[in-house]
Amino acid sequence: MTTRFVIPVIAALACTIFIAACDSKSAPSKACVEAARLYAEALDVDRTVPGDEKAEKVTLKKEALAGLEERKIKECGE
Repeated sequence: MTTRFVIPVIAALACTIFIAACDSKSAPSKACVEAARLYAEALDVDRTVPGDEKAEKVTLKKEALAGLEERKIKECGE
Protein backbone atom coordinates (compact mmCIF):
# COMPACT_ATOMS: atom_id res chain seq x y z
CA MET A 1 0.00 0.00 0.00
CA THR A 2 2.74 2.44 0.92
CA THR A 3 4.67 1.92 -2.32
CA ARG A 4 1.52 2.31 -4.40
CA PHE A 5 0.94 5.66 -2.72
CA VAL A 6 4.50 6.97 -2.50
CA ILE A 7 5.51 6.47 -6.13
CA PRO A 8 2.65 8.52 -7.63
CA VAL A 9 3.21 11.25 -5.04
CA ILE A 10 6.93 11.40 -5.85
CA ALA A 11 6.15 11.46 -9.58
CA ALA A 12 3.61 14.26 -9.08
CA LEU A 13 6.09 16.28 -7.04
CA ALA A 14 8.82 15.75 -9.63
CA CYS A 15 6.45 16.91 -12.36
CA THR A 16 5.46 19.97 -10.35
CA ILE A 17 9.08 20.89 -9.72
CA PHE A 18 9.92 20.31 -13.38
CA ILE A 19 7.04 22.52 -14.53
CA ALA A 20 7.84 25.23 -12.00
CA ALA A 21 11.48 25.28 -13.06
CA CYS A 22 10.60 25.69 -16.74
CA ASP A 23 10.25 29.48 -16.51
CA SER A 24 7.80 29.45 -19.42
CA LYS A 25 5.17 32.11 -19.98
CA SER A 26 2.37 29.69 -20.85
CA ALA A 27 1.24 26.47 -19.23
CA PRO A 28 2.92 23.33 -20.55
CA SER A 29 0.94 21.10 -22.87
CA LYS A 30 -0.63 17.86 -21.70
CA ALA A 31 1.91 15.96 -23.81
CA CYS A 32 4.76 17.75 -22.01
CA VAL A 33 3.32 16.97 -18.58
CA GLU A 34 2.77 13.33 -19.52
CA ALA A 35 6.30 12.98 -20.93
CA ALA A 36 7.79 14.56 -17.79
CA ARG A 37 5.70 12.30 -15.57
CA LEU A 38 6.75 9.14 -17.41
CA TYR A 39 10.41 10.18 -17.28
CA ALA A 40 10.18 10.97 -13.55
CA GLU A 41 8.53 7.64 -12.83
CA ALA A 42 11.17 5.78 -14.84
CA LEU A 43 13.95 7.54 -12.93
CA ASP A 44 12.25 6.67 -9.63
CA VAL A 45 11.92 3.02 -10.59
CA ASP A 46 15.55 2.91 -11.70
CA ARG A 47 16.60 4.41 -8.39
CA THR A 48 14.82 1.71 -6.40
CA VAL A 49 15.97 -1.43 -8.27
CA PRO A 50 18.96 -3.48 -7.08
CA GLY A 51 22.40 -2.36 -8.25
CA ASP A 52 22.86 -4.99 -10.94
CA GLU A 53 19.50 -4.13 -12.54
CA LYS A 54 20.05 -0.36 -12.86
CA ALA A 55 19.86 1.31 -16.26
CA GLU A 56 23.60 2.00 -16.30
CA LYS A 57 24.25 -1.77 -16.33
CA VAL A 58 21.34 -2.98 -18.50
CA THR A 59 21.48 -1.71 -22.07
CA LEU A 60 17.76 -2.10 -22.77
CA LYS A 61 16.82 -0.07 -19.68
CA LYS A 62 19.43 2.55 -20.58
CA GLU A 63 17.93 2.89 -24.07
CA ALA A 64 14.39 3.11 -22.67
CA LEU A 65 15.40 5.90 -20.26
CA ALA A 66 17.15 7.75 -23.08
CA GLY A 67 14.01 7.43 -25.22
CA LEU A 68 11.83 8.82 -22.45
CA GLU A 69 14.26 11.69 -21.93
CA GLU A 70 14.24 12.48 -25.66
CA ARG A 71 10.43 12.43 -25.65
CA LYS A 72 10.37 14.83 -22.68
CA ILE A 73 12.79 17.18 -24.44
CA LYS A 74 10.82 17.05 -27.69
CA GLU A 75 7.44 17.64 -26.04
CA CYS A 76 8.63 20.31 -23.62
CA GLY A 77 10.98 22.14 -25.95
CA GLU A 78 14.11 21.77 -23.87
